Amino acid sequence: MRRSISFCLAGVALLTVAAAACAQVASDGDQLPPPAVTFADHSQSVEFELYRGNRIVAPARVAGHASEVILDSGASATTLDRSYARSIGLPEGQKISGLGAGGPVEAELLTGVTVETGGMKNEKMNVAVIDLSPIARSIGRPIHAILGREFFNSAIVSIDWTKSRLQVTAPEHFTAPLHGVALPLQRKGPFHTIPVSISGGPTVQALLDIGNGGALSLPPDYWRERADLSKLPYAGWQLGGVGGLHGARMVSMPKVVLAGQTFEGVPAMLSDTGSSDEPAQMTNVGIGLLKQFRVDLDLGHDRIYLAPRADAPTFDHDRAGARFELSGLALKVRFVSPQGPAAAAGLKVGDEIVAIDGRHVAADYYREPDWTRGPAGKTVALSRADGRTLKITLADYY
Repeated sequence: MRRSISFCLAGVALLTVAAAACAQVASDGDQLPPPAVTFADHSQSVEFELYRGNRIVAPARVAGHASEVILDSGASATTLDRSYARSIGLPEGQKISGLGAGGPVEAELLTGVTVETGGMKNEKMNVAVIDLSPIARSIGRPIHAILGREFFNSAIVSIDWTKSRLQVTAPEHFTAPLHGVALPLQRKGPFHTIPVSISGGPTVQALLDIGNGGALSLPPDYWRERADLSKLPYAGWQLGGVGGLHGARMVSMPKVVLAGQTFEGVPAMLSDTGSSDEPAQMTNVGIGLLKQFRVDLDLGHDRIYLAPRADAPTFDHDRAGARFELSGLALKVRFVSPQGPAAAAGLKVGDEIVAIDGRHVAADYYREPDWTRGPAGKTVALSRADGRTLKITLADYY
């Protein structure tokens, strides 16, 4: 018997780009078996990098090779970058049809892959293989792999943002935290949802998405039905990535309640596409909100523990209104928000920026603090490749 098997990568949803790739493959026999999971004798922790404040990058081994992986609870399958998979000697997989955030993508299904991190070993994994270079260009670093649901479903994953430590614990050895609020999670397809209240509205279920670098995103069938959200001051923006881009509104949400904590002025995206019925495009809670807490994920038992942080960071707000991609030794302008300071300063799509405040753009540009999220009122000088200089005064423009 032939049946259809779906793989969805719904996370890595940046403010500028989202790797939402779903692939379907016709396969003989029953559902593909889960990986064989084993743990080290003792719980282990690893140091992760919170890359640019919104992406968890952790060390791992893929097929025996030292790798860097991005954690993404919104990915229904672990996904490898095609070029990286070939570079470590993995064979081509079965060709499958895929759908990215903005259109079709080429994908493969590869079986029998071993992935290890934090003392946990997943053997005989079934992984998706796609071209992750559009996402890599946007965030400014190579992406070897995105670690998805198999990782989160088989272990307790604890995230200590303050110490940048990731603890991976076998479920039978986990002790619930004393000060964490235990929230039951619901399942929607291959994903989990978390209860959240938005701007005084009734509690709704939102996709729990560690791979989303933002705080909150909403589909049009939700926000357009609420006059208070539709009338919020906004700036035009773009979401998307694999397969293309689509429009969105960037807003500052007056109030969001999560795990009994109230947050004000939360940056949020109101998408022009998507639906509350589609897990990859429904209301989404990302790292921006989750890093306000110490997090213990127990997705295998449909729950999460959230303990408020005394040192919780402020929310990141874009104050420039432009999206860039690193291209050689320049930043290429890919999008300019019509309402933003960059547009007011004359920045155009296609402009190439070679220096910022006199500091030349280099391969390690994204290791520097993100100037687009600097304080309102600060003026930043951008040197263009044509020799002209633009000065952008950062502002809260939405």
